[in-house]
Amino acid sequence: MCSSRHVFARALGLSLCLTSLSLPAFADRGATAQLPDAAQIAAAASPEFLHALVMANITSTNCPGHALSDDEWALITGTADRVAAALNIDNRSFNDNYYSPAFAALDQAGTCDSEGAKIAPLIKRLRKMGGSADPIG
Repeated sequence: MCSSRHVFARALGLSLCLTSLSLPAFADRGATAQLPDAAQIAAAASPEFLHALVMANITSTNCPGHALSDDEWALITGTADRVAAALNIDNRSFNDNYYSPAFAALDQAGTCDSEGAKIAPLIKRLRKMGGSADPIG
């Protein structure tokens, strides 16, 4: 398992990178994902939705049994970056208000199981919004 510091650096680095990319999103290992339609993202953009996306990212990266494929991870993180942009959240606030609490939640018993159970329905929601975790290219 990766240390929280390593995963945080990876997540934040990708977050900073993806904010400047247009659709599709590219993960750090060359995986791509078709992000949901921009209008769908704008309509769904809320602090709660962003929290769910960040928790899915942190849970899937740190909790055994809840790993995502690279393409699913690109879908989750790319959508999170787009939601943060729609909410006008700067990188520091994104870290302080979403990633830091998500990492802190990992210290609580049961977080992996309770948050891990939410990942598949979240990916299904992103697909309904026009996103895809099917490899592109």
